[in-house]
Amino acid sequence: MKTSNKGVLSEVIAHSHFAKDPDLLIFTPLCGVGPVDIVTYNIKTKEYTNYDVKTESFRLSDTKYGNKNKDRINRAPNKRQKHLSVKILYVGKDNKITIK
Repeated sequence: MKTSNKGVLSEVIAHSHFAKDPDLLIFTPLCGVGPVDIVTYNIKTKEYTNYDVKTESFRLSDTKYGNKNKDRINRAPNKRQKHLSVKILYVGKDNKITIK
């Protein structure tokens, strides 16, 4: 599967994860470009949360920085995402959601 298709599929899986919570409203950017992939609004707590969706991937070999084979590749928010308090949401092969 192409990388771009994996990303779109991961966003759809993340949407379905959030849709299970009746207290959340889910928003996405119109053109799909920017520092945030999904914004949720909790109607009870009145809280907005920003997410950047990533497809989980793993290292294929050990690195000189101490990372081991099969470790998850962690993505760090960039400066703009940090300013917006964006959380990284990983979607695994088994559709498991992990939020950092």
